[in-house]
Amino acid sequence: MPELPEVESTVRYLRAEIQGAVVQDVVVNWPRTIDRPTSLQFRTLLLGARVVNLSRRAKFIIMHLAVGHPKSTPQFLLTHLRMSGSYDVVTGSKQRSKHDHVIFVLNDGREVRFHDPRKFGRIYLVSDISEVTSKLGPEPLSDEFTTSILESRLGSVRKRIKSALLDQRLLAGLGNIYVDEALWRSKIHPLTHADRISRSRFALLYTSIRAVLNEAIESCGTDFSDGVVDGGMYRPQAYGRTGQPCHRCATTIRRILVGQRSTHFCPRCQIKPRHPKSTQLTPTE
Repeated sequence: MPELPEVESTVRYLRAEIQGAVVQDVVVNWPRTIDRPTSLQFRTLLLGARVVNLSRRAKFIIMHLAVGHPKSTPQFLLTHLRMSGSYDVVTGSKQRSKHDHVIFVLNDGREVRFHDPRKFGRIYLVSDISEVTSKLGPEPLSDEFTTSILESRLGSVRKRIKSALLDQRLLAGLGNIYVDEALWRSKIHPLTHADRISRSRFALLYTSIRAVLNEAIESCGTDFSDGVVDGGMYRPQAYGRTGQPCHRCATTIRRILVGQRSTHFCPRCQIKPRHPKSTQLTPTE
């Protein structure tokens, strides 16, 4: 699943390719991809819209649009890639795929195609971004995000730290890959309760989160050869390395389930917590 680094890489790619372009036509092949408004309204409202800028909020791609309609008309197009969504900008002559569910035809003949084999991705056309993002927690890479904010939001949460970091209401943008990576780097066991983590360890976790995300963005994300992220060069230190030696101590990386999510960790570097209800591991391999 695309996470914050993959989404940010997509935003940078789209910004370089389509900023300033005008939408000449819209083709919706799978109406359920459009969360709001209706697919018919979606097409009508976007005709003639110019792409002013692109940005990101958590795992949402945001296209800022200038439209020639009344002020009440939606001006922000948000996309959540979910499990298998991706964007590509191609020439109009390139054959379309059966998984290209939404296609934006540009004024220069190119097409922006939303490709989503599993059909979980969603697109929102709204006039107020907060209509979609209001419940999200802070951005882990923003200047306003600090160690104190991380501790204040998670320090009293009675959840395992892996589950807490995946809760988008507490902290936005993190997913399975980079939570495992940040916990490995900060030497925190994924079953540790968030409210049992010390201030000094929160400081290390804060640094690890930001470092991992920035490194992954610079590497254009992680490519698992599943077609979701092409060319990502980030190489996880823990995630997906079940049975392989830890890069820090050579102990075999283990895989367990935490909240039904595959979780990878080093049993030597990341010491198992002793507090109740967190000592039972559920091995999957």
